Amino acid sequence: MAYTGLVLALVSCLINPVAIPSVLGIVFSAIGIAKSAELEGAGRQLTGRGTAIAGLVVSIASTAWFLWRISTLV
Repeated sequence: MAYTGLVLALVSCLINPVAIPSVLGIVFSAIGIAKSAELEGAGRQLTGRGTAIAGLVVSIASTAWFLWRISTLV
């Protein structure tokens, strides 16, 4: 989930016509963060939390950029 969120976030930076990849990146990254917390509780060492956080940050920034771009057109 974390890697999917990061890939969607990067795709949304390149091609973001209707902000769907950004929103999906936020959703998948949030699920990735939740799953990483679950894996840490189970004692796993590699969880992908950093990847999920990076995907979340990039997705939020891409969504904000999309909203700013739309607001300047109106």
